[in-house]
Amino acid sequence: MYEPIRTKSVHSMADEAQYPHRSREEELDIQLAGHLAALLAVTDELGLEQAADAIAEQVSRLRGAPPARHAGLSGADRADL
Repeated sequence: MYEPIRTKSVHSMADEAQYPHRSREEELDIQLAGHLAALLAVTDELGLEQAADAIAEQVSRLRGAPPARHAGLSGADRADL
């Protein structure tokens, strides 16, 4: 009535995958660096240089490279930010 499957399935378990895995800690560091980068953009826009430098230092530590910082400020009102 039916013929048995003779070839291996194209589907594999995630544990058998051949790509490098990141630990939960590494994933959380990446996520935290993203949130801090967004905070850095707003802090730069507000002109809080000392706080922005401290945040940039933490982003650098988490990512291993300094963050891109926007030099051209929009001059928007603080309440709008």
